[in-house]
Amino acid sequence: MAKIAMQLVCDTCKRVILEKEGEEHLMNERFPITGEEAKKIDLEHRGHECHIEAVEKL
Repeated sequence: MAKIAMQLVCDTCKRVILEKEGEEHLMNERFPITGEEAKKIDLEHRGHECHIEAVEKL
């Protein structure tokens, strides 16, 4: 059975920055992120265009 993962994708860098597995995140319409992850993303991707997408992992 396939698993659902949510990915934070940087459109500027054309890569996945962060990935979280679990349908509960999708159902709650939330992308959980820790303070440490937020700091790293802010340093490396500030000002970049990013989006969140749900993907099916086989």
